[in-house]
Amino acid sequence: MKYVITISYDGSKFCGLQKLKDELTIQGELEKVLSICDERPVKVVSSGRTDKGVHALNQVCTFELKKDIDPYKLKGYINRSSSKYLFVKSCEITEDKLFHARFSVKKKTYKYMINTGPYDPIKNDYTYNYNKPLDIKMMKSSSELFLGPHNFRAFVTGKHDTCDSIIDDVDITTTGNTIEIYIKGKSFYTYMVRNIVAVLILIGNGTLQKSDIENMLKTGKKSIEYSPAPAGGLYLYELEY
Repeated sequence: MKYVITISYDGSKFCGLQKLKDELTIQGELEKVLSICDERPVKVVSSGRTDKGVHALNQVCTFELKKDIDPYKLKGYINRSSSKYLFVKSCEITEDKLFHARFSVKKKTYKYMINTGPYDPIKNDYTYNYNKPLDIKMMKSSSELFLGPHNFRAFVTGKHDTCDSIIDDVDITTTGNTIEIYIKGKSFYTYMVRNIVAVLILIGNGTLQKSDIENMLKTGKKSIEYSPAPAGGLYLYELEY
């Protein structure tokens, strides 16, 4: 039987999604629990990797079991048997043999949270404690430059054959001292969202100008060296199939 589950997790308690030897990961935790249940090795496939410290509100995973288990009972079993920082929100059986957790994704939306108010140690693993004001109007205006098809090489970490992608929407909202940045597209490369957020912060504090983003998209080269925004502020927010 082929199962599809939607899960959420606290990324600060895991060393990322991908299975690693001797480290607590999302994939490793799920495969351990499911392999005990099915009495054989079970492989879990996800919509995509999330790095150490990155959270998920709606991550989708698939796996196959030899046993025919009621989805509701399987959901309860996983939630009872796995880490309390991982939760199965839904579980169902799919008859679609072509459905793939990763390759069937049409759109992904990520959310990034920034605290511009006083330092809050309680939020530190879940929001970027930037703790300084930012020019939200300029960040919103500049974010429009990312829309559409571009070569995002200047916003990607590591070597890739291509860095071409399409961003459908960037939405920036504020509530009190909290900024939420939503970025929607089909595919994202290594640290791409966190690098885009880092550049928008540099726009917001006056270090970079809109023209710098235009040049980076055109040339594929960074205007200045910068580090990705911290992992703790990033959430896999929504998937569309």
